[in-house]
Amino acid sequence: MVAPARLACTLPAIAALVAASAAVAQPIATDASHPKRRAGLWEMRSTNAEALGMPPTRFCVGDQTDSHAVHLDRSAGPRGSCSLGRFERDGSAWVAESVCREGRSVVTSRAVASGDFDAEYRIDTVVTHPANGSSARREDREAVVARWLGACDPGQRPGDLVVPGMGTLNMNDGTFRAEPSRGRRAGAPTRPPAPVSAPPR
Repeated sequence: MVAPARLACTLPAIAALVAASAAVAQPIATDASHPKRRAGLWEMRSTNAEALGMPPTRFCVGDQTDSHAVHLDRSAGPRGSCSLGRFERDGSAWVAESVCREGRSVVTSRAVASGDFDAEYRIDTVVTHPANGSSARREDREAVVARWLGACDPGQRPGDLVVPGMGTLNMNDGTFRAEPSRGRRAGAPTRPPAPVSAPPR
């Protein structure tokens, strides 16, 4: 069981990762104005989380989770020192760009979402930090891969983010509840998925 102190630090970090990523929809044919995921339970894995030894998370998506204003866990508009752009169609993919100010520096990010959003999707994000007096320009890369598992489990609500062994954080209202121990989810694949491949450079 994860210690409460670690849980308190880890869940907000995971929530921030999901909100920022994207990183990171539903069948492309359903709505041309924004990406929209199929309702149900999605498994989400990221290169950064796997590098830290963290397990995949599961996210319960409802029929109204992805809208024109908020989709792929991203709400466009000003957020503190950042301005988040919405996902826009770019060929067969969706692209969102954001700008954040850190002191006198301007940090930009570009997220590219691809997939059918019915069974799977992927979000590749590149965050660019400008050069300054003490460091050179650098890019941080992150990839989030999601796959549809089926219907949300009984008792789950849209917005529930499940971290195995820790608990459930609802991204809509911020409530947290402990997750009871249980065996493998019915209908889940018995073979573990391949590790998330790093974003191309």
